[in-house]
Amino acid sequence: MFEGIRSPVVHMPQTLHNLIAVTTRFPNALIWAGGTYIMSREDYYPKKGAQDIIYLGNVAELKRIYRTDSYLEIGATVTIEQMLTVGKQVLPELLHTTLKQTGSQIVRRQITIGGALCTPDIRLALPVALAALQAKVEIKECAGQKSETRWIEVERLYDKQGRLLLKSNELVTRIRVSYTPRSFCKFLIAKNPLFESEESVILSFSCHYSQSVLDRFRFCIAFPKRMMLVPREVDLIMHGVMLPLSSSHIDRVVRSVMQEITDACEIEGPAIQLERATRFIETTLHELNAKSVLPAKG
Repeated sequence: MFEGIRSPVVHMPQTLHNLIAVTTRFPNALIWAGGTYIMSREDYYPKKGAQDIIYLGNVAELKRIYRTDSYLEIGATVTIEQMLTVGKQVLPELLHTTLKQTGSQIVRRQITIGGALCTPDIRLALPVALAALQAKVEIKECAGQKSETRWIEVERLYDKQGRLLLKSNELVTRIRVSYTPRSFCKFLIAKNPLFESEESVILSFSCHYSQSVLDRFRFCIAFPKRMMLVPREVDLIMHGVMLPLSSSHIDRVVRSVMQEITDACEIEGPAIQLERATRFIETTLHELNAKSVLPAKG
């Protein structure tokens, strides 16, 4: 029926050791976990010269969820729905909110945490939230007997334009989110990032303050096809600042973030994205002010 089409060879490793060996041998093979993003692309199959596929679903080490007093550790093939079953008491609030707003329940049963981080050409909600939480990922470099492992912050998986920096022989195997106290968090998304990427904006924010003094402050904002940014100058501007923020201080933060966004975009983004980004930042800072002046519960 499809002349010149060949079915891809599917490799199905059973252990992490086998996975590293297969990936070392076939560095250009397509890594397949839930397949939700791959199958949503046009003409993904059938096509000529189909890549070999390495299926991760049988690797038990990648399916584990592990908790300590200090952090939550998630295997790369854990699905969003599996994460949600862990519950609000275990998941950081920002992460729970983001997962809950990602797709339908049917789709969440297929989307894997590692797959959401490693889409090659678009940044979606999960990496933005994990960057705001200063989460880390374990990366294994598949080079036979010389395989190496390192941990990096999620944001370092991408450049400022949101392009994935992972090499063809590298795999994300685990994600670690600390239980560092957070006084306030916010997740905002406009439009569907998959189907309306030129209008969509995603923002995640977390901070901690003690006696109205900020000591941790982290934004991450993304235009799905154009930019993913953790504004660094804002961290300096906000460290040690007293809450509530003055109007002039909010204006300074907004100007600083918008300048970094403009600098990060190689091609100027649509005006609607810039306007939404501005409104998202302002909304978040005003809600932080409101939260900081409310009496503590309990």
